Amino acid sequence: MRRLPALLSTALLLVTGALAGAGGARAEVPAGAAPTRRDAVLVRDIEIPVPGQPAVRAYLVRPAHPGRPDRLAGVLALHWFEPGRADQDRTEFLAEATALAGRGVVSVLPQLTFPWAADPVGDARDRAAVSAQLDAVGQAWRRLLAEPGVDPPRTAVVGHDYGAMYAADLAAREPGVRTAVLLAPDATWANWFDLYWLRLPAGERATYRAVFAGLDPVDVVGRLGAGAYLQFAAEDRFVGPTTRVAFAAAAPDARVSLYPGEEHDLGGTRVRDDRVAWLADRLALAG
Repeated sequence: MRRLPALLSTALLLVTGALAGAGGARAEVPAGAAPTRRDAVLVRDIEIPVPGQPAVRAYLVRPAHPGRPDRLAGVLALHWFEPGRADQDRTEFLAEATALAGRGVVSVLPQLTFPWAADPVGDARDRAAVSAQLDAVGQAWRRLLAEPGVDPPRTAVVGHDYGAMYAADLAAREPGVRTAVLLAPDATWANWFDLYWLRLPAGERATYRAVFAGLDPVDVVGRLGAGAYLQFAAEDRFVGPTTRVAFAAAAPDARVSLYPGEEHDLGGTRVRDDRVAWLADRLALAG
């Protein structure tokens, strides 16, 4: 694992119904046209202020002309970390958000930065970095709630990999988060930081894990109860049976799906369809 280069800026985007039907692949979105009544979905490149930090770059995706502008659902989508993959940034859920917009959903897709743009160092500074990223995620959540027409009880957070871990922590911090889909999270922050960056001596690992007390996803996911949906891949080389068992014990009321043949990217059509169907039920989506 390594650092991700900074993303380039993009302009205001308008998406037609063709892209709204796209699946889980990375979306290539045309830019430049002025809004018209024919445009189904509006995608904006926004910046979200975060006190004491640089502003967060994010996509805001919403129906251009919703039938019920005062009754929109909302989704905060948090991407995964996989160097070398073009979709390991805020574009990961862009096609899905575009499709959901056709069903009356506003989505915010922020760019995450830790550990994408900075490496763990092996001490309390890593907890501070996770907490700072969580503060930024919280601001993105509040930006979603502030979007005109969004109905706060009909909102959810979706996250993959590190994005899922931040989603679990957000749900623990924000009582208004009642619905979360977590794709292939790890149980603790220390595990991947150590395994892929630090390579700590065996005698130091317990001390390092203690740095994250109160922040580990497996320790906070239970707050969601039946509002959590965990999606795991049977062929995942990063998230194995031990982690899945830990989450099952921590969140006994959560829905859990294990997909044979799927790897850590969980890019299969069935995975996406199950997630969208569950969100449609939880958020009372149209269509």
